[in-house]
Amino acid sequence: MKEFDKYKSVGLNGDFEILIGSSKTCTICLTEKEVPEIAKKHAVLKRIRDRLFIKDFASKSGTFIDNHRLPKNSWEEIIQQGFKEIKLGNTPIGIDAQLFRGRPRIGIKTTALHYDISGKIVCNGAYIQAQPGSMTAIMGPAGCGKSILLDLINGYRTPNSGKVFAIRDNIPINVHHDYSLVREWLGYLPQDDVMIPELTVYQSLNYCLRLQFTCLNQQIREYIIRQTCQNLGFDQVRLEKFLHTVIGSAESGIRGLSGGERKRANLAHELIAMPLVLLLDEPTSGLSSVDADKIVRLLQKLTQLDDLTTIATIHQPSRDTFERFDNLLLMNYDGTVIYYGSTAQAVPYFEFVTETTNTDRNPAEYLLEILDKSDYNNKLINGIAKEQFKFIMPL
Repeated sequence: MKEFDKYKSVGLNGDFEILIGSSKTCTICLTEKEVPEIAKKHAVLKRIRDRLFIKDFASKSGTFIDNHRLPKNSWEEIIQQGFKEIKLGNTPIGIDAQLFRGRPRIGIKTTALHYDISGKIVCNGAYIQAQPGSMTAIMGPAGCGKSILLDLINGYRTPNSGKVFAIRDNIPINVHHDYSLVREWLGYLPQDDVMIPELTVYQSLNYCLRLQFTCLNQQIREYIIRQTCQNLGFDQVRLEKFLHTVIGSAESGIRGLSGGERKRANLAHELIAMPLVLLLDEPTSGLSSVDADKIVRLLQKLTQLDDLTTIATIHQPSRDTFERFDNLLLMNYDGTVIYYGSTAQAVPYFEFVTETTNTDRNPAEYLLEILDKSDYNNKLINGIAKEQFKFIMPL
């Protein structure tokens, strides 16, 4: 198989469009000796953030992905998972794995964050460090500052003290000082959606793409919209109905999407921009336990597939939903961190400090009930002060 060493000459960072053929005007110029039956302008490779597309320019010998001949003058995405080879005519062409990702992955790390509203402290030293490919749940009683912490992380609020960093190539970038640089990497899903109820899902997503990617043609926009929604669990029949349903809202009086569909539509509006960090405020609120677990299962799949850093506030998840998160940050009533570590170790830690047993109860209910009992809560606070634990992540 011939490797495209000539890729190196065009660079691997950022978006690009590479024209391949025998013409000297092509970015990658190949001779007939290298690739028999090569057309003057044979195909074009295009990368948009972390998505790689290819189009055949009506060449006689054709362009193939895994022995499937591409339609002429039609874009098709090359998916790294399961991808085997590309052929120009009968000649296999190697694709450098670096081409599939136009951006380094992003982690999130903060120092202890403090924030007050009208003199009342609502975030009291909470912190987080989340790695690409991981999901972190932020839990705690109502009013403990979960949403405030998420707003501090995403740059919507500025802490009174403390710093938030996006970690790129091991280099910390201050989110609040360099927000214009990091905003493209951050996807934020608020509790209340901001979709226009009179639009269909397709119209709304199409407008989002046109605003964010002004150079994208309609064919690629169409492809990205459909692929994004398919990744959210819609088969072909349900996908068409979903895309062409009016969004609607109770306030507008327009009947539209169901609760579960609205959550997916909201998520699609964030995913379509291809963020590297997903920040979600109560993505399962108002949903049944079945629909809630579907949403979190989709988030887990996307986090692992695209190596995203996913952080979500969540309120009393089911056992299955709770266990899908890698790490848990549990906040106390006063905005402090009462536990931060592996989700799987949260119950053992609470059992150890409070000398109680959870048995077969939902772990999330057990943890929140412990916080609600002052005697046990005091044991937790003292346990942290005396460092009698081994599960808490370091600051």
